[in-house]
Order: sequence, then structure tokens, then C-alpha cells
Amino acid sequence: MKKLVILGAGISGNTAALYAKTYGKKNLEVTVITPNSKWNWIPSNIWVGVGLMKPEQVSFPIEPVYVQEIRN
Repeated sequence: MKKLVILGAGISGNTAALYAKTYGKKNLEVTVITPNSKWNWIPSNIWVGVGLMKPEQVSFPIEPVYVQEIRN
């Protein structure tokens, strides 16, 4: 089995993982390493800063995204 390690689960890391799993060979194991357990949509942080949104509205746990991908 071939293995691919992606460092970072930001926009680029998530996109790379998705493409690798979608278009890669069936015997490809994709591992994403990130220092954070939550994904944060950084452009929306300005709304948190001015009090129009709460932090939980601009971030979510990333593990369920990858667990769902594994199940499919």
C-alpha cells in the first residue's frame, strides 16, 4: 500500500487530501497531520473580532470530516 502524508489541514491540505482520495489509487493511504483539532475559516474571524459572530460559528472539529471520508 502506498502512503501519502499531508502536513496541514487548512484549505490546501484538505483539498490535497480530497483529491488524493478521490483520484488516487485504491491502495493509497492518506494521512493528514495538523496541530489543530478544529478547522477555522480565517476570513470570518473579523466578525468574531467585532462581536457579530461567535468563535464556534467560524470553526468546527475536523475529525468528523475525515472519519466520514473513511466510511465512504
